[in-house]
Amino acid sequence: MGLQSFENGLGRMVEGMFSRAFKSSVRPIEIGRRLVKEIDSKRAVDVKGRRVVPNEFVISLSPTDQAALAEIEVALIAELVEAVKEYCADENYHLRGAVLVTIKSDENLTSGRIDIDSVVRKTQAVSGTAVLILADARRVNVGTVPVVIGRSSDCDIPFDDSNVSRRHAEITFLADAHTVTDLASTNGTKVNGVTITAPRTLRHGDIISVGTYTVRYEAQ
Repeated sequence: MGLQSFENGLGRMVEGMFSRAFKSSVRPIEIGRRLVKEIDSKRAVDVKGRRVVPNEFVISLSPTDQAALAEIEVALIAELVEAVKEYCADENYHLRGAVLVTIKSDENLTSGRIDIDSVVRKTQAVSGTAVLILADARRVNVGTVPVVIGRSSDCDIPFDDSNVSRRHAEITFLADAHTVTDLASTNGTKVNGVTITAPRTLRHGDIISVGTYTVRYEAQ
């Protein structure tokens, strides 16, 4: 069905939902078009004759555009992932792993500009179950229900640490993968030592840091 089908599908999924809330100069449909161009330009034929395309995408926007997108970012990523899957199925493209989309800000970009980096990566299948291993060797199962990490005793994983906010970070299952999101904490959330500014897709072995505590993510 090609580009037109992709645009129509993405348009139905996101434009109506986000038209009133979306204040960025970058529209979801424009991001979708760039994803299609990126997929088509990176396709390659493997030894089995399959047309292999990237399955992991990092979308870079200006800080202004990324900030304007923040409130709908998680939902938009989910829709972009589904649109990519449908497009690849329509075009008979082969994906070697789960489709992962990340949106980040780049201070070198001006408002309205979209940069996309992509890679073909064979990822471990995630069925919605994983384990978080805490520093004291405790193991916490993570499924499709959100898990909140924080200082409050009401959190799913409570940490008694003044450097940890009451509701510090949340792990959710979205579009075939777990993601971690910082909940506007005071001291921020890190993954593998890097402070996250947007929802971050988790991979097997990732280390999540909140305050002085660390948690290791292990996909099952």
